[in-house]
Amino acid sequence: MQLIWLRSGLCALISVIPLIWALDLVQMAGWLLYPEQIAGLLFGLAAAIALMGQAGRLGINILLSSAAVWVALHLFIRFPVLSEGAFYHPAESLILGIGVVVVGIEALRRVAGWSLIVILGVLIFYAIFSNYAPGKLEGRPIPVADIIRFIGTDSTATLGAPLQVAAFIVVLFILFGRILLITGGADVLTSAARKLAGERQGATAKMAVIASGFMGSISGSAVSNVMSTGVITIPAMRRAGFKPEKAGAIEAVASTGGQIMPPVLGAAAFLMAEFLQMPYHQIILAALLPAAFYFYAVYLQISLMAERDNLGAGDDSRAKSWSVILPHSGVIVVPMGVLLGALFWFSAPPGKAVVWASLALMMIGLFNLTGVRSITLRGIGGAFITAGEASTQILLVCAVAGMIIGLLSSSGLSFGLSFFLLQLGKGSVLLLLLLTACVSILLGMGLPTTGVYLLLATLAAPPLIQLGIGALEAHFFVFYFGLLSMITPPVALAAFAAASVAGTRAMPTAVESVRFGWMAFILPFIFVYQPAMLMQGAWLDVLWVAGSTMVAIPLITAAMLGFGRRTLNREERLIVMVLGIGALLPHGTWVMSSITLVASILGVATILSHMNAHRSGPVIGAGK
Repeated sequence: MQLIWLRSGLCALISVIPLIWALDLVQMAGWLLYPEQIAGLLFGLAAAIALMGQAGRLGINILLSSAAVWVALHLFIRFPVLSEGAFYHPAESLILGIGVVVVGIEALRRVAGWSLIVILGVLIFYAIFSNYAPGKLEGRPIPVADIIRFIGTDSTATLGAPLQVAAFIVVLFILFGRILLITGGADVLTSAARKLAGERQGATAKMAVIASGFMGSISGSAVSNVMSTGVITIPAMRRAGFKPEKAGAIEAVASTGGQIMPPVLGAAAFLMAEFLQMPYHQIILAALLPAAFYFYAVYLQISLMAERDNLGAGDDSRAKSWSVILPHSGVIVVPMGVLLGALFWFSAPPGKAVVWASLALMMIGLFNLTGVRSITLRGIGGAFITAGEASTQILLVCAVAGMIIGLLSSSGLSFGLSFFLLQLGKGSVLLLLLLTACVSILLGMGLPTTGVYLLLATLAAPPLIQLGIGALEAHFFVFYFGLLSMITPPVALAAFAAASVAGTRAMPTAVESVRFGWMAFILPFIFVYQPAMLMQGAWLDVLWVAGSTMVAIPLITAAMLGFGRRTLNREERLIVMVLGIGALLPHGTWVMSSITLVASILGVATILSHMNAHRSGPVIGAGK
């Protein structure tokens, strides 16, 4: 029992410490602390929580978690000295480095598996024996003791930017999401999603897409979102007539899509802003159109599939009226308004902005200002505990990712890999993009969103940038493809989790997920060849890309399903598919622009012809 209380206290601390930092209370008290000290403290506490959690090995757990607490306190107290003069304290820095590596790796293994650990092991092996590597990959070997000291005390390794972003921003957004849950925000979102979906065919699946998309953005994890919202949406879709594989796939794709939806992007938005040294709000703006088209494509497939297969609305209960929903909407509108207003109008740092939003949400809940649900101080304390526990994985992932990033740079391997990819890209940029896409999906297997992005931003994005692709486009390219590992066989974690909830086979569910999420495989190439999709360039270019994509999606969807307003024969499917692909082609030259324009005009004419012929039924491209 005492161990449970101690664990809960450490979880609460993980939420409280970033809050104190964001409110500038440390500076107000006159204390001079390095960000690395706070990040190191949180890393050690997160490791201690993870190492306490495994039953049946009490003695080992206590020993390891005690070591993690020692690491946390030692980093907090001694970092200013060791970071500037580790060579003056070789024994101390070596012992601390060993502690960081041991507790960090074992804690991560328990909460996230072996993927990042294997990559870290390969990099350590390379750093030790790099003089035996062939060609441009050959480097200068680094002694093992120096590697350990570097990992434990250097501000570009474990305590670097990834861990700091997680510690000072991501934890606070997770806390915001937990407070939103206890104040009833999720219930209001679900009710609004049900109402927006309407009472027509496929309404339950459409509700799942809307609700899971919103909640996935807040939760920051596709798998956890599947396991939380999926237990409600998947059975409801099955009752509406959707096959188990399709119901699971829809939930997996919607939850994965939450990771690309502003304002959080599965925490990648903050990391991307740090990598690119761009304002956070520019990352959000760049992500808007791709996210909208992703969900538009999924929603449209459900609409046409429900009509084709004559599926029902699947309403376990009728949707609440807007007169019931809107009075409670303040629990969502007010905190989100505070968050976005602080970011865009007051240019507040993300951490501080989300604290203001969380405080507004607490006031709404404590005084029940919107009539949804009254909360207590004890309930808020519980939210701090659950937020700290949910933050454990992301803190550990970012810490180990920092080790990997630091070793890639210090060992010189990043330069060798970049050279290899650059040589390939000189022959064909498209070939490099295809290879990068495949590598991103492979490296992303089994990793959470933040780990995927951090790894790919270091390994895969730099060669694309050096070949002339814009930095923002390159980072979004690898981010999307890394995230697609969640629904792409052979290791599709979100799809497999959804299959377990649906009670069906994992691999068919993953295949269906790829089919529903097809637009996500196309969007990254649009980023590269038409940066206007990311709001880069003139507004005329943005409107052109948005308009042609809006036309292309229903055409390609109808061709894939073999159904528009009616069943399409083979020739009609081919024609519609060609028009859809033509509308998506880049318009960098006069010839390509002409093809895109003609395909878009003919595509609009095709859609309008279906609308005129079937005014009473569903239309190609008309989501319901």
